[in-house]
Amino acid sequence: MQSRMTTTADSPSLLVERVRSNRLVLEEAALRLSAARALAQERRDETLRLLRQAREGISELRQRRAGARDRQEAMRAPVPVLPRYSPTPADPLDSVRQKLHEAYAATGDSALRAELLASYDGFARSLALKYRHRESVDDLMQVARIGLLHAIDRFDPALGRPFPLFARITITGELKRHIRDRTWSMRVPRSLQEDYLNVMRAVDELTAERSDSPSMEALAARCGMSIERVVEALELRVTQRALSIDVPNGAGSDDPVIELGQEDIGFRQMENRQLLANLLGRLPERDRRIVELRFIDELTQSEIADRVGVSQMCVSRVLARTLGRLRVWARTAVS
Repeated sequence: MQSRMTTTADSPSLLVERVRSNRLVLEEAALRLSAARALAQERRDETLRLLRQAREGISELRQRRAGARDRQEAMRAPVPVLPRYSPTPADPLDSVRQKLHEAYAATGDSALRAELLASYDGFARSLALKYRHRESVDDLMQVARIGLLHAIDRFDPALGRPFPLFARITITGELKRHIRDRTWSMRVPRSLQEDYLNVMRAVDELTAERSDSPSMEALAARCGMSIERVVEALELRVTQRALSIDVPNGAGSDDPVIELGQEDIGFRQMENRQLLANLLGRLPERDRRIVELRFIDELTQSEIADRVGVSQMCVSRVLARTLGRLRVWARTAVS
């Protein structure tokens, strides 16, 4: 009886001990599981890193193979054979001209000068024809001959320079100076005149090459300019020659382009622009900015609000107030 009671009394302590031991076993199992998971994650990361390195290695290997293939193809390509240089035979006319230059430099004889002028007349004509879109050929030929005379007078054969190279610079400068100073009905900056000459020369060259009118892109590529500069240069054609007021207005019409005594709308518009500029100058900076964004840049009120940093309602109030002020000031200025 006593032994049974002892067993019954000891059973709770045994249960507690068993539970404690089971808990320790579970904790150890959880720690091992956590360590196993960490190790698996490390191995997974290492596997991904190795795969990434393998892909990069494969990509680099492919690039090297492609480069090696290109180099092999380049090595297999036939080497172009350059033509052997052969000096052109000397022109007998050049020796004759050289003797004329030496004789003229020594004596200054006008007959020798006239003979040299006749000998190089075709050369001067070829330079003058490059600018035939700007002036009549007869006028250009006269200017080119004047440049040729200057070149003949200034040329020194003792220096050993070829005369055509020296004369080309002199004649071309004389032609450009004539076109710049004598053929424009209004004063145009020299840079724009040079652009116009380059563009018109490119028009002639591309038209001859393609048998068609060149596009703006082709002209810009040939002249090394932007399309905007090409358009601006082409617009100078209008300012090169002034039209007479008696020129007919159109085909089949005898009415002149300008009617004397008739009101010109352009002057009225210019006066209105000047008045508007003066009135806008009286506005505060922010109000003027809002008006310009609305009526010059044609932005909406919401876009103006985002640009200025105010609300759309504020933009609407500023526009209403500012337009009212401008109307009152305009009436006062006109009256």
